[in-house]
Amino acid sequence: MKKLISLVALALVLGGCASAPPEPAPSPDPDARNLKFAECLREQGLDIPDPEPGKGMTLKFGPGSDQQKVQAAMEACREWAPVGMTGGGAADPVRDETMRKYAQCMRDNGVASFPDPEGGMVRLDPGSAEDPDFKTAEKACASLMRAPE
Repeated sequence: MKKLISLVALALVLGGCASAPPEPAPSPDPDARNLKFAECLREQGLDIPDPEPGKGMTLKFGPGSDQQKVQAAMEACREWAPVGMTGGGAADPVRDETMRKYAQCMRDNGVASFPDPEGGMVRLDPGSAEDPDFKTAEKACASLMRAPE
């Protein structure tokens, strides 16, 4: 069975200046943001499906993935990244607490091996992503990945 390296990054998106021409402001609607983020990642050469509305954003890359390409794409698409998905950055106590709550929620909903965040990211081993309770837990915890309204 093909192993998956799953990456669920939950870090608050930090505003910044872009050298590219101005584009429309990122949508506050999480589903619209997730869709734009997926489109941007595809434009950068990553094979990312459209996210399902209301389910947050989960990225899964196979073992042969070019991590430099993934990181470059994530940086290029940062302005569209869902709230909480930049993969690191400066220490942010609010982000860190949100990520810990998400990890605990996943464990509370049946994914016992879901790890605590490290360095602004949650890195799943293949077994966690293949846990039969993963999708149910992901749905139950999706609201923690959304921006406050």
